[in-house]
Amino acid sequence: MRDITRERSFDENYPTLDSYRRYNQHGNTVRSSPTGYQTELGKEQRIKKGLPGFSLLDYAFRDAAYTANRSPVTLKGGRNTGYYSWSPLGFARKPEAMPRWTASPERASKVVTKAGRFYGAVRVGFCELDRRWIFSHTRDGRPIVFEEVEKAYEDDEKVVIPESHGWVVVMTVPMDYEETLYTPTAMVASSGMAYSRMHVLAGTMAEFIRGLGWNAIPSGNDTGLNVPIAIQAGLGHAGRMNRMITWERGPLVKICKVLTDLPLIPSPQAHDGILRYCEVCKKCAKNCPSGAIGEGPMGFEAPPGTNPGVRRWYCDEIKCREFWDEVGTSCTICFRVCAFSKKPGLIHDAVKWFIRNVPQLNRLWVWSDDLLGYGRMADPKDYWD
Repeated sequence: MRDITRERSFDENYPTLDSYRRYNQHGNTVRSSPTGYQTELGKEQRIKKGLPGFSLLDYAFRDAAYTANRSPVTLKGGRNTGYYSWSPLGFARKPEAMPRWTASPERASKVVTKAGRFYGAVRVGFCELDRRWIFSHTRDGRPIVFEEVEKAYEDDEKVVIPESHGWVVVMTVPMDYEETLYTPTAMVASSGMAYSRMHVLAGTMAEFIRGLGWNAIPSGNDTGLNVPIAIQAGLGHAGRMNRMITWERGPLVKICKVLTDLPLIPSPQAHDGILRYCEVCKKCAKNCPSGAIGEGPMGFEAPPGTNPGVRRWYCDEIKCREFWDEVGTSCTICFRVCAFSKKPGLIHDAVKWFIRNVPQLNRLWVWSDDLLGYGRMADPKDYWD
């Protein structure tokens, strides 16, 4: 029987096969249909139908939330452009005559945590850079490599990360709970606002580190896989839906990161009671309209378009995206129904204590979550009132 009092390492929770290879972004982009959720034709057709949650008002509300995220930078996945620029933005400048700020890794971690929370992070964590999670190639086919250089750069042949960038600052930004209850409709702007905040948060943190005299590479969903990096930084665990679930906000977060040469102290792993709960819950799988989330155990095999070789729950991302095109918006039903998606409160905190410490009661909490109606979709006709 598993000793629930002992902290398990990342590799104990997520063992990796020797055959695992870094994820290659090139050729793995899912294409949208002509009337898909991001197309003008699909938007026009749904507005004309008069469907609740798909009016011009709803679309404008959602699309405006992506303002800081939807721009020419997305042509390269956001990498090395805008707030995600690998070069200093020039706002926090260390005087040339001054030495860079130095402190112990413990002190640096405390300072960066405080700054990150002020800049808007829900949580801040740290880990050593694990190259397994850095993409092997960009979307346009260039290899991402590590070299003995001082600063990161890219050219027509390759993308280069300095060998010295051995630490990662990982931060979560919030997604609104009430807003998510209206998914899947076009009015749900919680993802858009989170993606926009990712740009500002990662870019601001990188500029802060540069202002101290160190180097920094800000990143959103580009450059590397956010979920395993965030797990290694102690921010949560990969749930059955194959998204990170946190103790504070469940899956209602987005992840951004900053690679740096500033030495930091790796954060302890999050309590793995989340994994034990996901083993018996299966609420996201039962409510997934596309059947993309399975009800089986963790494994190493992956559906098409997903990197195999790590023991975890896999989601069929192609089925998931096909449903997005069918319904006309991003889905996130799994976020809405997740038992960890709750407002903070004494009762919910008490249940989380039992999930951590008395996993034998997990089935009771699964049953009671359904009984009390958590995760039900809110009526979009009531939103603007």
